[in-house]
Amino acid sequence: YQESLKLIRRSMEVGGEEETRKGFALFIDQTINVLAPYKRYETPHFIITLDERQDGILVDYLSAGLEDTYKVMAQQYGFRPKEKVRVELFPDAKAFYLASTLSVRDIEVTGAVGLTKFNKLQLLSPRALVHGYRWLDAISHEYMHFLIVKMTSNNAPIWFHEGLAKHEETRWRNGPAYLSSFYQTLLAQALTEKRLIKFEKMEPSLIHLETPEEVQLAYAQAASAIEFIIATASREGLRKIMDRVAHTTRQGAGEAIKEVLGVEFSEFERRWEEYLRLKQLTPVAGATMHRYKVKEGKADEERMDLEEIKSLVARNRAHLGDRLRERGRAAAAVLEYRRALAETRDSVPVMNRLSSALIEAGRDEEALDILKRLVALSPDHPTPYAKLGQIYLTLKDFPRAKEAFEESIQINPFNPEVHVGLAKAYAMLGDNVGAAKESDIARRLRR
Repeated sequence: YQESLKLIRRSMEVGGEEETRKGFALFIDQTINVLAPYKRYETPHFIITLDERQDGILVDYLSAGLEDTYKVMAQQYGFRPKEKVRVELFPDAKAFYLASTLSVRDIEVTGAVGLTKFNKLQLLSPRALVHGYRWLDAISHEYMHFLIVKMTSNNAPIWFHEGLAKHEETRWRNGPAYLSSFYQTLLAQALTEKRLIKFEKMEPSLIHLETPEEVQLAYAQAASAIEFIIATASREGLRKIMDRVAHTTRQGAGEAIKEVLGVEFSEFERRWEEYLRLKQLTPVAGATMHRYKVKEGKADEERMDLEEIKSLVARNRAHLGDRLRERGRAAAAVLEYRRALAETRDSVPVMNRLSSALIEAGRDEEALDILKRLVALSPDHPTPYAKLGQIYLTLKDFPRAKEAFEESIQINPFNPEVHVGLAKAYAMLGDNVGAAKESDIARRLRR
């Protein structure tokens, strides 16, 4: 970075202080200032830089997730970077903006929590967002962009980039496929209403789409297009397309698709859409989109939850249930939450509240049913997993408790109670090293 700053300043001395050069010099200077106090860690294949005081507890999880991604993708695509890949993690939206140029609008509207640029991966800490987000999947997603840039000589179009990254982002953990209940709902509705987004409209970046729903629909479409390529030509065909893209005479995947699949791109799009229709996708009632909201305090979290309850009657009943719980009247709160749920079926905020009240009332089995439904509807919300973990501990189902707590940490790793619960599960499963590590993290978070 220091060498980069010297070069841009020399460039300005020789060529004048035009706005583009001045802007880039300022950007380099900002990046240096942000990263200066951060600590550097090295793994076999990555160099990780982060704020040790705020995000030090993430190092082991991040290192393991990255190395698992490296291994899986090396096996699948034969891609092994010659040098260690740089990874920078930023504790808040301001630092992230200064070093990446991605704004709060980019984060909240398009879910842009990561960036692959300047031959490195950049990521916003989950601590910066209300409820966190799937940060380990996100860094795996960014590594896929890095892989695609290298394997296609940076010629791949955005739909291919985002589709392959989305399609593969959970493979490091053998996670679920891209077609979540929410994506299934988005695709089903877009097909019915004839409002699929044209692939060319996704250029040059999804951050230019207008709404969060449009952005997520673009992700779902792009991932399904990759799925279609694999179904049509196998993964070998996918790799051949990437190789052809690297050697194409112009940017894009049209020529490569014609060579490998034998059809013009317009025909590819038609066949892909028909492939989608044959899936006979149907909307899932209550399926929700994960909201990326920059954190402004505890009150902000509570306000966002209430705002997501669309019915005013249900919102008022939920508010009354909250007050009853504060006064220790869990059974009465359960009644109010159930009334709220009758007004707005499958409301994630109401179901979250109801499950908490049921647990407080000692009705774990009822809470378990609610939580399983919650996880299906909102798989990227950390709270249901944390509650599931506690119930499974009570039931002495330690493998499931471990799995639930680990899921919660993959979304929001800053809840000390989750680490306490995971430490107990590890201890009961005979993993004393893991138990000690999680107990230590819980202590650090409570300081």
